Amino acid sequence: MKRFFLFILLGFACAQTLQAQDADSLKFSPVHIGVLLQGNYSGESMYIAEFKMSAYPDLGVEVGTFVDYHLTRDLFIEVQLLVALQNGTYVATDYDPGFLFWNQRKLSNLADMSLIGMDIPLYLSGQLAIGTGHLRLGAGPYTHFTFDSWSPGDRDFVTPYKRIVSEDEATGMPRYALSDTHAGFGLYVGYEFESGLQFNLGAKYSILDIINYESERSHAHPYKLTFGAGWRF
Repeated sequence: MKRFFLFILLGFACAQTLQAQDADSLKFSPVHIGVLLQGNYSGESMYIAEFKMSAYPDLGVEVGTFVDYHLTRDLFIEVQLLVALQNGTYVATDYDPGFLFWNQRKLSNLADMSLIGMDIPLYLSGQLAIGTGHLRLGAGPYTHFTFDSWSPGDRDFVTPYKRIVSEDEATGMPRYALSDTHAGFGLYVGYEFESGLQFNLGAKYSILDIINYESERSHAHPYKLTFGAGWRF
């Protein structure tokens, strides 16, 4: 009889535990949506030997939204849609400057450049409870589409995104010096408070060469550093 009552008590305890877990799971929403406002520092690791030209980075701004889909409570996939305004300066140089933001020598400015486009990163992310919020880390691929580019203050300068270098033999469509799309990998680190307020740092680098014509002496790989805030609803 004692064993019988013991089994009843154990069963009751297990039922209560399962009910508590079910109640806890009901409080957990697998999909979260938010907004982002970020500054960016973007440029191109570029060397176009034919023109002895490269691209020096500058500050810009981007705004968009994100969706988090939780695989577990602390592991999730984050998709971002970011409209980005990016600025830079084309410079004349006789060497491959690589990442110009830490490799600065005497350079001759040719023209400023601005472009507007969209970044679509897909991050596999995780979070770790620290303090009253969570430390967030993520990495994954991204794609960029350039909508338009122009040279502020210099209407006569045609950016490589608009300079026609040839025509496609199959379609007859113009081929521009630089491709308006590229893809690569990015990562971010941030902290989210219990209220949903976020602060984030990120970096992206294109593994694709956006030079849109054959040249063994030229290359261009866009890169970007971002910093900003977000809000998860």
